[in-house]
Amino acid sequence: MKSMYARATAGALCAAMLAGCGGDDNGNLTLLVTVEGLAKPGLVLKNGDQTVSVAVGSSQVYFPNLIAEDSTINIEVVTQPTAARCDVEESSGKNIKANYYTALRPRVICETNSYQLGGTVTGLTQDQLVLALGNMTVTIRPNTGPDFVFPGKVFDGAAYGVTVLQQPEGLFCTVDNPTGTMPSGDKLNLAVSCAPIASPAS
Repeated sequence: MKSMYARATAGALCAAMLAGCGGDDNGNLTLLVTVEGLAKPGLVLKNGDQTVSVAVGSSQVYFPNLIAEDSTINIEVVTQPTAARCDVEESSGKNIKANYYTALRPRVICETNSYQLGGTVTGLTQDQLVLALGNMTVTIRPNTGPDFVFPGKVFDGAAYGVTVLQQPEGLFCTVDNPTGTMPSGDKLNLAVSCAPIASPAS
């Protein structure tokens, strides 16, 4: 009788241990996701019935519960960040059989939305007006029309500053409101005005 009771107790204890650290309910593997390029809030990831929110600037995130070995890892983006897009790397986080190595390999790559910055020039009668935006430049000539757009894009929410890198001969050009924060969309209303340089009085 005592032997049967001991075996029953040991069996119950074994079952409890399996359920807590290696059974089908909780599993025994930590699921770690590497996140690259996240600069905006709101990202939520999902694997099976588990979800996890990812903070801005995080490079790694753990799912709250352990997963079972040989279960399927299938990371999904439930909610995209504000003004950004994140994608799960197919080869590391989509329909992957879980083991010690694969549970630590999923990657999510994010990119903040970016938009065009440009505007209009008035009073330009000479060549070689050059505007600069960081390391980007745009050259504006009278025969190319008054509108201009910088060749690269600016990330949503990023600070920008436009300067006159080169003045046209005989003119002085200025940028109205040259600094600001990039909105969630193209900003094409920068105003650049040029005027003749006054000759010194004789």
